[in-house]
Amino acid sequence: MANQEIQNRFASTLPGMAGLYFSDMVKSADVEVSRYSSLKLVAPYVNAMQERSLGRALRGAAIILCCFAGARNEYLNALYEKPMPKGVREVSDFRVLISQMLGQFGDRVVNSVGQLQLDYLSGLIYQLFLNADEHGSYDISGNRYETAMRGLAVRHTIVDKNGVYGADNPLQAYLTKLLLTEDVSSREQDGKVHLIEISVFDTGPGLGLRWLAAKKGAQSYQDISLKEEEEAVQTCFEKHASTKASQLMGQGLSQALWA
Repeated sequence: MANQEIQNRFASTLPGMAGLYFSDMVKSADVEVSRYSSLKLVAPYVNAMQERSLGRALRGAAIILCCFAGARNEYLNALYEKPMPKGVREVSDFRVLISQMLGQFGDRVVNSVGQLQLDYLSGLIYQLFLNADEHGSYDISGNRYETAMRGLAVRHTIVDKNGVYGADNPLQAYLTKLLLTEDVSSREQDGKVHLIEISVFDTGPGLGLRWLAAKKGAQSYQDISLKEEEEAVQTCFEKHASTKASQLMGQGLSQALWA
């Protein structure tokens, strides 16, 4: 495989985009490559995201909508009504967007999601992205990161009864139940299950650290235990749990959990 082809393939994936965006220096086959030149390979995919050309944003089994802090196209039209912080589109727009993204994987996938399910799913994604927009671009002191990412990814995954799920016992139990169910639209006759994985991501400090920074002055994950982090994240999803002073705040993530 040609070196240029390797670079193009790497730049088309979400981990690859993140690696190039956050890197100080890029090497390919022991040859140092200009970071600027490498980021130019990402530009066509970002342009496709900005133009809401989901077919061109579809790479393999995944559709990526990623906002890069400081980029000219940071505020993607699909996610933002106004190109500014807190300019996120309404939940009704997210409903249309999720439907369009699912449609890229074929009629079978989008038709398997009922209207009520789509309403719940859109509300969930909307609330999570609002949180990513508000918190994912700022450190625990409230300073805006010079480099940060946030976005939405939809991936089509196929698993079978011989799949390896690691130590994720709940996932294994769920998939085993699907595979044993006779009447399930997501299962093919060959025993494989087709799953759609939807992720809202950001490169902020995380729910646990942000909460514990406000409550006990933690500055890094080295200052807290795993148990403290788990309890903090659970608290963040409780109604009216917020680091803000207003009594009207702290409902978004609880709505996401309800959805």
